[in-house]
Amino acid sequence: MISIIGAGRIGSSAAFSILSRRISDVVLIDIAENVARGEALDMMQAAPAIEFDGKITGTSEYSEMEGSELVIVTAGQARQPGMSRSDLAAKNAKVVKSVVKEVVHYAPECRLMIVTNPVDAMTYVAHKESGFKRNRVFGMGNILDTLRFRSYIATELGVSREDIRALVIGEHGDSMVPLVNYASVSGIPIASLLEKPQIEKIVNLTRSSGGDVIKLKGSTVYAPAAVIAIMADAVLRGRNRVMSVSTFLLGEYGFSDVAVGVPCVLGKDGVEKILELKLGFETREALGKSVAAIKEDISKMEK
Repeated sequence: MISIIGAGRIGSSAAFSILSRRISDVVLIDIAENVARGEALDMMQAAPAIEFDGKITGTSEYSEMEGSELVIVTAGQARQPGMSRSDLAAKNAKVVKSVVKEVVHYAPECRLMIVTNPVDAMTYVAHKESGFKRNRVFGMGNILDTLRFRSYIATELGVSREDIRALVIGEHGDSMVPLVNYASVSGIPIASLLEKPQIEKIVNLTRSSGGDVIKLKGSTVYAPAAVIAIMADAVLRGRNRVMSVSTFLLGEYGFSDVAVGVPCVLGKDGVEKILELKLGFETREALGKSVAAIKEDISKMEK
């Protein structure tokens, strides 16, 4: 069973994505009980169309998450137009701390996925507050960034998105680090297919893409919901997918006491393994700046 805490646009859309993929039963928890119940009822009525016989429950009771294999936290204030992710840190840290206490009480054996922004700082908070082993607490961030990176590469080349392989590491924010040297089209490095100005355009679009959506419609919904379902599938079905997720580092890539997006094997136990890639000097320097930005968020939050 999966529990999603927060029945807003992302939480409810993620729940429906999980149901559509027939991954698991879902409990949708929100302090606005009628909203959670209404979303669950709406999805249940759609279930025959997607040919899913699983259960979707809406509630305000945290006790309903008991027995969950995976708990996904989307609760918190959404990022508004003109607002950086770091602006959210102090406000959402309080929300995440209170939610995590309930998770520890009712679902002490679960894997804990953080979606609330700024996701790296909130993953750090969740890890510290829960006392769980670090493999069991992880954040969504860079998988979403990677989808955006892949989309822009495909558009620039005029090829199918399915054939693009890429990674983004670092902060889920303005200092993210798209790994150009590891990006390819059916195994062909993009550096051999695109000119430097084209690659720079793709990288800049990837970094600004979340903010671009927020400026136009107020919030991102479909892409993060799809990513949550992909991650839930990897964990519930033990698929050992290689994804860049926010995870607590203990010396990997030269950093400690910070949660940041790095390539991991995501499976039944959460972060099964952290993959350390060889990075060039400029990329390592960019990752260092990204980590510094996250640590600044944490510092502001703690103050």
